[in-house]
Amino acid sequence: MAEKIRLNITPETWVRVTQNDKVFFRIPRDKLYPSGLKRLLRIEKYNNYKVNLLAATKEKHFTLPAQGLGVCFFIPCPKSWSNKKKKRYHNTLHQSRPDLKNLLQAFEDSLFSEDKYIAHYSDLRKIWVDYPTGWIELTFSEPILEAIEMPSIEVK
Repeated sequence: MAEKIRLNITPETWVRVTQNDKVFFRIPRDKLYPSGLKRLLRIEKYNNYKVNLLAATKEKHFTLPAQGLGVCFFIPCPKSWSNKKKKRYHNTLHQSRPDLKNLLQAFEDSLFSEDKYIAHYSDLRKIWVDYPTGWIELTFSEPILEAIEMPSIEVK
């Protein structure tokens, strides 16, 4: 039987940050152009997500196995949708943006400085839910192949 861990944090997508983005943190907010302020707020939101996700995994004593981890992202329906549409999409596959790749990249980036030992995910999904917040569910299953001297990766 597979073990499950639920992280009560709404999934966020990965944000590419460059060296040039440092300037947004040096300029006072009231002096930033609207586009710069928007970029700064997006980076801050992503950084808060990383900190909160790391804290949630440490609270659950999570260590990433080299293989056999299933990650399911439960994404809340937009507030602008009608109740009828929210009920129709509840617990169905999420087939629009954000990309699964970007959700997974943000998840890995939040938890590990080096993720080179990850060899296999058993399951990756993103699902709509009719709740105000989303969550991330981790499922551990038996490894498919035998690992050769690949230890579990500790969280940062």
